[in-house]
Amino acid sequence: MIDLEVKINQVWHQEVRPLVAEAYRCYTMGSARASIVVTWTAVCADLIHKLHQLAEDGEGEAAAVVKKIDSAREKPDDKQAVRTMQEVENSLLDIAERLELVDFVQKRELERLKEDRNLAAHPSLRPLGELFTPTTEYARAHLAAAIEALLIHPPSQGRKARDRFRDYVDDPAFVGSAAFLRQAFFDRVKSGTQRSIVSLAAKHALLELSTPGPLSDTLIADRYARCLRAFAEHGRELVHQEIAANVTRLAELPLDRQIRALVRLGDLDVLWDAIDSAMRVQIEAYLRQISVPDYQPMTVDQLGALGLVELESVRLALPSLEEKFRALSFWQQSFVIARRPGPYVSGYVADILKAAGSFRTAETVAQNTVPHCAPHLTAEQLSDILGAWAENYECRAAMGMVDLAVSFYSLVPETLRKHSAWQEFLDRVRAEEEEDSFFRYTELERAMGSAGVAGKPA
Repeated sequence: MIDLEVKINQVWHQEVRPLVAEAYRCYTMGSARASIVVTWTAVCADLIHKLHQLAEDGEGEAAAVVKKIDSAREKPDDKQAVRTMQEVENSLLDIAERLELVDFVQKRELERLKEDRNLAAHPSLRPLGELFTPTTEYARAHLAAAIEALLIHPPSQGRKARDRFRDYVDDPAFVGSAAFLRQAFFDRVKSGTQRSIVSLAAKHALLELSTPGPLSDTLIADRYARCLRAFAEHGRELVHQEIAANVTRLAELPLDRQIRALVRLGDLDVLWDAIDSAMRVQIEAYLRQISVPDYQPMTVDQLGALGLVELESVRLALPSLEEKFRALSFWQQSFVIARRPGPYVSGYVADILKAAGSFRTAETVAQNTVPHCAPHLTAEQLSDILGAWAENYECRAAMGMVDLAVSFYSLVPETLRKHSAWQEFLDRVRAEEEEDSFFRYTELERAMGSAGVAGKPA
């Protein structure tokens, strides 16, 4: 049984909320007839507010009704105005269904409320002049149905909301803010529309369905994956259900499309809950056969697949993945880390810097790893990275590393900027470099000073 007191605070429009609260008070005081009448009044007020909003959004039928309402309100004493509002009231539920503010089942529930409101407000309608005497539980049922079917929902329009979602994802100017996606296409739509939208996103993200627009199916699938992550924040179970419903179709696709699906959704643990053992065996076989000579570029799919090593849930699901990553050359590891940085792979950065055998190599692997991993570092990892940097001459004296050190300092968490490892790095570098050397990292010292971390004189 729903808690009506809690639901009252969730009513969509602030001007309708007091009406719903009044209907609830009538119910609690035992005045069932009054509760039913006020509940219907709240439904009418809510639908009129929603029609105004849809009219502002360009919905033609809503605009026509709003025009009639506004014309009647301009002449409230005119008998025709009263008839106009009666016509509007009589047609509200039909209009709401056409505009997908309610479905046919919800419309039937609200029609019963309307019929009982008529009986409650006009007792003479009953045969033999008997009074309509609804029970309080009957009034409560009407109020609960109105709240759940209509009053707590914004003016979202089912199929049209789904179409707006598709158009948003297909737009070349797509941004994909998680907060916006949840507000516009998840939190503010009804449960049935939520499922429809999440289903659409899951199918595209998993299966790379064909799209008619100019953008590639792969890019669109990546965008839908971004949407799924946003929706999973507030509807993990629903996302899980829709992914599970489509995973069997994923197993029928070519292996390269399967791998791309896993790369774009690999950070969702609900995906690995849904993948069966046969598919895992096939994926592990793909990972084991990846073989690229040192210093040769790997494909985007290979980098994406190996980058899944960052995710603990994937390492547990695919035990060979960690082994494969460790077997890569330090050069290859740096490119995998650039594709998906995080706390786990940050632990490999120090060894990668130690292994650099030339200035150019040092600059490349450092650019691939250091700035990307900076936000994810622990204090111990920071110390190891700066120690390896100072120890390896090819890193320490590479031209691009001086500026990279300043960027690195700005990108680590604020708490790590005061870590003693930075001063130890300067001390070690200056112990190796002449007084007039370019590679004494004076710019880093200035950045430390600006942040209130005093260094020793250069």
